[in-house]
Amino acid sequence: MFWVYITAIYSVVIITAHRLPPPFDIRIDYYKVETTKDLVINTPRPRLSWKLPISNERNVQQTGYQIQIQSDTDKWDSGRIDSSQSIHVPYINKNDLKPSTHYQIRLRIWTTLSNQASSWTDWIRFRTSIYNLHEYIMQHNNEVYWIGSTQIYMNELRKEFNVPNDSPIRTAIAFISGIGYYELYVNGQSVDASRKLDPGWTTYEKRTLFVSYDLKPTIKAGMNAIGVKLGNGWYSQEQYVPPSVSEPNYGPPRLLFVLQIVFENTNDMVIYSDQTWKGRLGSILHDSVYNGEIVDNRYDRPNWAQVGFNDTLSLWLTPEILPSPVNITANGQMTLQDMPPIRAGPDALHFEINNPLELENSYLLKEDLSDIIGAQLHDGGILKPISVSTPVLGVHTFDMGQNMVGWCRFHFHGPRGLGIYIRHAEALAQPVVSTHQAYGGIYVENLRGATQSDSYILRGDPNGEIYEPR
Repeated sequence: MFWVYITAIYSVVIITAHRLPPPFDIRIDYYKVETTKDLVINTPRPRLSWKLPISNERNVQQTGYQIQIQSDTDKWDSGRIDSSQSIHVPYINKNDLKPSTHYQIRLRIWTTLSNQASSWTDWIRFRTSIYNLHEYIMQHNNEVYWIGSTQIYMNELRKEFNVPNDSPIRTAIAFISGIGYYELYVNGQSVDASRKLDPGWTTYEKRTLFVSYDLKPTIKAGMNAIGVKLGNGWYSQEQYVPPSVSEPNYGPPRLLFVLQIVFENTNDMVIYSDQTWKGRLGSILHDSVYNGEIVDNRYDRPNWAQVGFNDTLSLWLTPEILPSPVNITANGQMTLQDMPPIRAGPDALHFEINNPLELENSYLLKEDLSDIIGAQLHDGGILKPISVSTPVLGVHTFDMGQNMVGWCRFHFHGPRGLGIYIRHAEALAQPVVSTHQAYGGIYVENLRGATQSDSYILRGDPNGEIYEPR
């Protein structure tokens, strides 16, 4: 008898659906989240936009999306929403986003490629502003003021305050409007050194802008110091060259400042601009958008924005309470400055590359930068002169090679009291035109009377002095 053994071999094929990568190029109210390091929005109902993941398939369409938003106290989940919309997708929760609050948001999508959802995006952090700063001021009418001086050019103001150490800081958010221009310092350090010429120029009585900063990394338990430098900007100077007869007379520079500190376990704390601050005329004796500035660095106080600063050589005064530049009775308003700031320095040269397919054709990755004369993109965007000449004894002309929007930095060595005069122009003058030689061979006839010059007096630092005209 023969026994026949039959062995059945089964091949088991497991088919798995690969999860789609998350959507990219996420934008909240037009802000590109990948390139905005401190995202602040000024609406309780933001709109969200994104792009579908790159695919080699054709005619890929979105079939649905899901959005989740959370704060320390609230959570919202849209659930799956069947829709192909990926631009200006509205926030549809019944509850508005709270003002002056930190949030996180993430999303995922479904497409025609699979019934499975894509991967979630990373959590995206953003925060909301005070939606109506003027209304906030009116609610604290006896606490927060515009401050400055009609007696002196008060362009440096400071305040020290104590933060209790019995509870950790949850959030510390500042709102500031210093007009014409301002620079904000906390405990001796610039809050964002690459930002320049804030806030933006507006018709101030109709709309004055403010800026918000997250100061939690900077504020500490114990004593802290806030320092603000002010400049005339477009607020307290001629608006045109030559001046227009009808130019508005806004008055001296002024500051509005609010710092909200929220603790984990104790009552909140708020620091306002009021008459507990002190102010003085700093080392910038005069400044003008068209005519430059006069700086006497002998009057500089390097530690003026630090805790414990005591200046026995300068006159620090109590600031005056000044009127708001905004004409509220004519429907004027204070709004968050929501356009990208002017930046100078390594952070300024950022070129967006949204996806790997763009890398192959990106001219930034190539060595040929001949269209950017004098440019060294690989050292932080510093442009160096292509030539230095001496057309007149004691005068040095630095040729940057092209007309540009730039930010100058000078490194000086010299004795105390030495004066240096700097003049800026858009082009070189022809050497044969003798009238231009007084300006060091630069062409100035197109400036319509604007001097575009800076005067700097050295304090005599043996290590040298760095000067950046504003």
